[in-house]
Amino acid sequence: MRNNWIFPAMLVTSLSFWYFTNNNLLNGILIAFVLLRICFLKNNRILIVVLFLGAIFVFKFETVQQNLLNPAAIENLSKVTIFPDKIKVNGDLLSGDAVTKQGTVKFLYKIPTEKEAMYWKKISDPIDADVFVKSIDKIEGPRNPGEYNFKLYSNHRQIFYNAKFSKINMPTLHEPHGIFEKINVLRIHSIKYLDSLPKWIRIHTQNLLIGYSGNDESDFFKTLSALGVIHLFSLSGLHILILVNMFLKFTSLLKVTREAAEYILLAILPIYGVFVGSKTGIWRAIVLTLVAIIVKKLEIKLSKLDVFSITILICELVNPFAVTEMGGQLSFLLSLALIFLNAGSFIASTFKMNIVSVPIISFYTFQFSWLTLIMNLVFVPIFTYIILPTTILALFSVNKFNSFWLWLNGWFDKMYSLMELISTDSRFSFTTGQISIWLVVVMIILSFYFIERKKIYDKFLIEFIVVFSISVFLIKVPMFGSVSLIDVGQGDSILITTPLTRKTVLIDTGGKLAFPVKPWQRRTSMNQVETSTIPVLKSKGITHIDRVFLSHKDVDHIGNLETLLTKFPVDEVSFGSGLNTNQRIKDIMNAHKDVKFSALESGDHLDLGNIGWNILWPSKPSIGENGDSLTILANIKGTNWLFTGDLDIENENKIIAANHFHVDYLKAGHHGSKTASGDKLLEEIRPQWALISAGVNNRYGHPNKETIDRFDTHKIAHVNTADYGMITWYYFPFDQHTELKGYLKGELIEAK
Repeated sequence: MRNNWIFPAMLVTSLSFWYFTNNNLLNGILIAFVLLRICFLKNNRILIVVLFLGAIFVFKFETVQQNLLNPAAIENLSKVTIFPDKIKVNGDLLSGDAVTKQGTVKFLYKIPTEKEAMYWKKISDPIDADVFVKSIDKIEGPRNPGEYNFKLYSNHRQIFYNAKFSKINMPTLHEPHGIFEKINVLRIHSIKYLDSLPKWIRIHTQNLLIGYSGNDESDFFKTLSALGVIHLFSLSGLHILILVNMFLKFTSLLKVTREAAEYILLAILPIYGVFVGSKTGIWRAIVLTLVAIIVKKLEIKLSKLDVFSITILICELVNPFAVTEMGGQLSFLLSLALIFLNAGSFIASTFKMNIVSVPIISFYTFQFSWLTLIMNLVFVPIFTYIILPTTILALFSVNKFNSFWLWLNGWFDKMYSLMELISTDSRFSFTTGQISIWLVVVMIILSFYFIERKKIYDKFLIEFIVVFSISVFLIKVPMFGSVSLIDVGQGDSILITTPLTRKTVLIDTGGKLAFPVKPWQRRTSMNQVETSTIPVLKSKGITHIDRVFLSHKDVDHIGNLETLLTKFPVDEVSFGSGLNTNQRIKDIMNAHKDVKFSALESGDHLDLGNIGWNILWPSKPSIGENGDSLTILANIKGTNWLFTGDLDIENENKIIAANHFHVDYLKAGHHGSKTASGDKLLEEIRPQWALISAGVNNRYGHPNKETIDRFDTHKIAHVNTADYGMITWYYFPFDQHTELKGYLKGELIEAK
């Protein structure tokens, strides 16, 4: 089987993709290719091994998939165990994982008092508690393309439900049961032990040695990811291999034989793997090391490729999702690349490894940094020779040499501040959009041919660049235009794009009301622009917005404007005349001098991206109330769209008294409220469809029954983002074909 273990590894990996990803045609082709390749070997021994292992993993994956599709219900939830390393206190909100006899659930709990908030912040041991459950529901997936798939992440960790607790009573110290819980308690105490270190020293030690990421580290990891050096911090498990090499060198200095040191590693690495948690990259590195040592001890002649392949099989047996998430894919891909790498200089090797990672990074993050090569050339030596050694030293120096750690922390603070500044500068990043998975596979294959070559300038690099350029071109020069109601909950945010030479327009930004709270209750969180709008834009390869229309002053329409202008390039912002007297808008205009602001009134006409934008309201300067909403009639390739914001029925009637037109699609006013979309308007404009943007189970009961009854009376079909997630209408430049689709169900609502 020498050099042939790769075949069962390829089959099992293909089966994993078949069961746990959504590209069945591609996955079917991969499985067929692997089986045909094995048949051409004409080696019955290999065929038997492959089919035997394939049958085992099919049974394993089938069982896991059935559990994903039909998770066991959580009933009569009243007692839970809460571990300190699995919770987060954010103002008056406690969230995290709660372990029950029926499985683990995600939970939310509004903390009633500041005293209790301090209790949860200081908790250092697992506790058992009685809970009162307000609601328990299945964890939902993303409602817009490009959003983080929290459902997938949780389900892969056997967590299927999200509970809201109204009360947590009588917490008592939890008595750990079994070796795994005892190791976990030791891990928790280690985390608390390192909490007294200065910020960056603490982050290094907790993340690299314990596998723990604190609540204040999300921006740090975003920076590392944006600059292409995230693989150094746990994602690929590279630091584990460095730590193992450091351990072997240290034991050599102590005159411990290599053989004895390897036996020590065989004993401690599995325990250490349990200690640091279940990150795929870390376990890959640990299993790879263990397999290599065992093979050596048993004097089995296996190649590096065989050891790698056996590692994949073991990891997928333990965790069926090991290769279906970005972290696992990068970890295994880079590890495999090292086997085939025709290493030259450090610069050449780093460049080749970056080429291998670009397709995966671009597919998941929709971008990559131009500075990735430079950052790796600079940061890898810093990581290897400064960060890791001082991290190990800090482990044994808590509350000692404080002056030195503060001095070193100051330098790390300067370094990471500079890295954050660079990572947020759009000039240093390239937005690709979500590349086709078919082209990702082609690029990965080409990248492996390239890294085997000695020369940097090679035909396979040219072919890689050509395929990459084509994949990006297809995204950035789309063969369709669209109107999308982005699902921002109980708010409005409508994205309009044109085909070919794409123009991008956004009507409103969404936003949430913030109620006055005490200082200790204040929560820090990302708003919908960061979690929904920007991911949608980046997934489409959009790098700037040509114009933002603001309907009126309500927070659920323009509350996220400041964040949008700060986080994403915008050329111009337009609003109804008089809205610039609003203090929020004044402050934003003063803070963003690089953005053009303009006021509009009825009678104004704009041409942008072959779309005619006719302004129907307001008729005079106003203050941005619902009745002053900027109302736009847009002609998009012969199809009329009407956008009314929160305009009331009284002013709708004034518009139709002064204008005569019909529309094909109506963006339902005021989220489907009974105060908008009146009978006279519907009778006059005769839309075929009404599109409603409303939050799931919103407190206002939108859309109101009266509005739905009006639509039904006038025979107007209607769809709601609460039911479909983001709703998108597509049109095509070279024919009259159009499509209306909902994101949640991925279904075609209408085609004509």
